[in-house]
Amino acid sequence: MPRKIESFLLNIFWAGLIVFLPVTSLPLLSKVVGGSMVAPASALPLLVLMSGFVPLYFWRRPQLPPQVIPLFFFILVAIASTALSFFVEFPLFREVSRSRNSLAGIITLGIGISFFLAALLLTDSENRLAFYLKWVNIGGIIALTWAGLQSVYWYITEGYPDWMYAIQGWISSSGNLYVRRTTGLAFEPSWLGHQLVMFYLPYWLAASFRGFSVFGKRLWKFSAENILLAGGILILLLSLARSALLSFSLSAGWLIILLTARFASHLHVRFSSHKPVNSAPHASRLLKISIWLLILTAYAGVLLAGVFLITRLDPRMEDLFRILSNPYNPLEAANYLYFGERVAFWVTGLQIFNHFPLVGVGLENAGYFFPEMLPPFGWTVVESHKMYYSNALPNTLSLWVRLLSETGVLGFSAFLSFLYLLWRTARLLHRHPQPLISTLALTAQLTLLALISEGMSVDTFAFPYYWLIFGWLLAAFILKFKPAGNGIPLQGWAAMGANGQVREVSPER
Repeated sequence: MPRKIESFLLNIFWAGLIVFLPVTSLPLLSKVVGGSMVAPASALPLLVLMSGFVPLYFWRRPQLPPQVIPLFFFILVAIASTALSFFVEFPLFREVSRSRNSLAGIITLGIGISFFLAALLLTDSENRLAFYLKWVNIGGIIALTWAGLQSVYWYITEGYPDWMYAIQGWISSSGNLYVRRTTGLAFEPSWLGHQLVMFYLPYWLAASFRGFSVFGKRLWKFSAENILLAGGILILLLSLARSALLSFSLSAGWLIILLTARFASHLHVRFSSHKPVNSAPHASRLLKISIWLLILTAYAGVLLAGVFLITRLDPRMEDLFRILSNPYNPLEAANYLYFGERVAFWVTGLQIFNHFPLVGVGLENAGYFFPEMLPPFGWTVVESHKMYYSNALPNTLSLWVRLLSETGVLGFSAFLSFLYLLWRTARLLHRHPQPLISTLALTAQLTLLALISEGMSVDTFAFPYYWLIFGWLLAAFILKFKPAGNGIPLQGWAAMGANGQVREVSPER
């Protein structure tokens, strides 16, 4: 196949994959995979990329960064724990097939890994990476427009027209439109929040912070990423996805800390310049403390105002201040704030880990133990009683608890090691002189920070968002640090200068 045609087809399928990312549960695909709620439309172009392009590109450029070693170890542990689970006596759970359930767990993990490998192996130049980010903006525009249209209809008419339900039924297996909450192209509002805080907002926030735009053109000094960032934050608020709002607060908080440190240092230098040279050292320390106290007080006021706004927008949070002012225990407070079932399921997952600490019970198998290990508090929430009349296994509702309960301490440690190496890689590249690379590195940092909170709300490996960011980050690492003879660019870790600046270790080709 001529290279031009090959490159054209690769761009077509990548554009399709990125544009389809907001569609999380395509009805046609959901039926094919047995009614699964997680059926991303982007899996269709991914299948073409993995079967037709990944083998070809890996044959031409057989190189993988060392950061993937813990990930591959995690995959081995996950498969091994799933295989070993057949030698463990499981409680019966209606007629749910263990073999089919385990296979579904491995396939789900395989989908996520496939997105990661496609992003890693098919990003062969910085121009292609820029091409991907352009389509991230285009796909984001489509997602925000549909989500915004839903909110406009709700807040004007307190309802949705029939044609909007029809369109939502074409793109989501649930077909639901929610009271007061926008769901966009996703299965439910919390999934819209997840894709925003794990994929779109980290890039738009990083690009705005760096003053970078993949399009290069600006509208009245505002880049496309600036405008999309404002629209994305608005849609996130309208989704009322509480965990996603907390996740975004962690990401934005990281940048606020960086900016605050610079601002506080600037104020300290400015005010110190008016002091006598022989001024006492304790006066300088007192000035620093005073500046930080004033800044933190201002931030606390902003945070309190934001929480107050949420209590007025989200009925689930309207009693927050009353609950905080009463001596409820944490489980009672969680129940009053409508996430008691999550806490109960987290506790159940940790109980399972306590019984199977080394390698867990295997992928998708934690649900078998829920009727036996659910704490007494768990039976007071509605969600738990669905186990009596549903053939679907319950789950831990948390990625971190799932890692512990299903892959044990070995799988959990391997996955965290992988994330730690990604953080180190992002820190290595975030001062790179090329804006595209430094923006991507900051994007990865913000995604990793958001994952801390999102991991307590979403437990599936099949969502592609963070996998793509991680794959693009390591692809950029390979592009900037050419591999040694064995195909693994180990020398990149030593390329950080004493002043924190990245220096190239081999010429670009």
